[in-house]
Amino acid sequence: MKTINFRIVFVLTLFTGMLSFSSLNAQHILAGPYIVEPGNRAITIRWETDSRGDYTMEFGRKQSKTNKEHLKLRGSKNNGFLYEVNLKGLKPGSVYYYRLNLQNQNNWHTFKTFADNRDKFTFVAMGDSRSNPDIFKKIMEETEAEKPAFIISMGDLVETGANNKEWHEFYFPVVKNFVASTPLVSTLGDHETNGDNGELFRYFLRKDEPVDKQWFSFDYGNCHFISLDFRHPDDQEMIDWFIKDITASNKEWNFVYMHRGAYNFGGHRTDWGRGIWPELFSKYKIDIVFAGHSHLYERFLPVREKGAKNAVTYITTGGAGAELYEKVFNKSIMAASESVNHFVTIKINKNKLDFTTTRMDGTLLDKFEIVKNKNGYDKAYEASIIPQELLNTITGFNSAVSQDLSVVPLFAEPAKYSFEMQSSASYNIPFSIELAPASKDYYSMETYLDTLKSNEKKRAFFYIKRLKPIQISEWGEFSPELRLKLIYKQGTKTDTIVGKPVNYWPDDNTE
Repeated sequence: MKTINFRIVFVLTLFTGMLSFSSLNAQHILAGPYIVEPGNRAITIRWETDSRGDYTMEFGRKQSKTNKEHLKLRGSKNNGFLYEVNLKGLKPGSVYYYRLNLQNQNNWHTFKTFADNRDKFTFVAMGDSRSNPDIFKKIMEETEAEKPAFIISMGDLVETGANNKEWHEFYFPVVKNFVASTPLVSTLGDHETNGDNGELFRYFLRKDEPVDKQWFSFDYGNCHFISLDFRHPDDQEMIDWFIKDITASNKEWNFVYMHRGAYNFGGHRTDWGRGIWPELFSKYKIDIVFAGHSHLYERFLPVREKGAKNAVTYITTGGAGAELYEKVFNKSIMAASESVNHFVTIKINKNKLDFTTTRMDGTLLDKFEIVKNKNGYDKAYEASIIPQELLNTITGFNSAVSQDLSVVPLFAEPAKYSFEMQSSASYNIPFSIELAPASKDYYSMETYLDTLKSNEKKRAFFYIKRLKPIQISEWGEFSPELRLKLIYKQGTKTDTIVGKPVNYWPDDNTE
């Protein structure tokens, strides 16, 4: 009888162990590990699993000598459980090994804490990787070869931010190996706000700040980084925060990055916060302003406000995977423009900044450097600086011929095209607006002739008729395209700007 009981106990114990082992093996990592809050003495790492559990991880400067930490459950969404660990009391500028104790995994990862006084390092900038993981993967592979300390992203990591499935198709599988060791610190893109106002973006990648106030900053070595929330171009709270934040910084280099740009000539041709922020960027000595949203690359010539010593360079980098947009180039204000998949590498060496832009195929697209000295900048960078007023005026012209129509042009009844522009130039600029050559067979308008006077703000309009049958897509796109062309004069020099396709965008107030 004792033998029988022993056998029963043995079988039950074995069966219980098998269930426990089976349960352990049933646990899977859905995302991660990935670093979300890098720092010099602390760091936050997250994992997402398919089941709740009492998870632990071990870490240390040597694999043979580690400490153990319990993971905390951050939350649960869409049948996933997001865990994180906050490691504190770390040594700046040091490499640590870590691994999650799950499923008998022996995979070690490493991270390196930010250094206190590092003045020689590399970081990468990119944007708009959504929808095309194959391209994004290639960009990440090229990026890895640069061995950056971290990546800043202009956002739009996925197509629909509220769609949990897309995060696990377009983002986490692509960056999996990279972000386990290297932080990717993204600003909020407009596609991250689709459906839930950015809540899932914050859930995965940010702290617990209010979902509608996604602005933040961080330091690395002799550099200060500020991420702005594109949804608030004229929000006084964000403006006040920016001023307080940048005033408290004493770093050699200052960078701003956000999704939509104040200056953007091709693609969407955005003018985010142009009446407020460029003056702030100049006043508080921002060196480079990065933006995405338009899926292409642009580098504007550095600009200087009247009376200022410093200059600001504006970059559009939206080529990490999303469908590319058409480029527009104007040599008076731009150094480079190309519609191509790419990423940007910045190498900091004390008072010197080396900037390169690399196409997805590894070829060089653009390159320049900035060297700061007691007198300002090196001769090459100083010679490339243009007046802020010139950039404002020409990009204003670009916006003027890139508006949409609130009504459809008809044969008998023309559509009113309205625009406004403002000059900060100290001279008058004669200009004209007419149909682009390809649009003249299907539309008609009288050439608009005018002069933008010094420091003038102008509101004007003209009428456009239809000559032949056209089609309008569900997105309001005219076919054949309707485009406008603006010709302007500066002294003896004449330049032309062709606007983006004019679309039909009904006015909410139109009855």
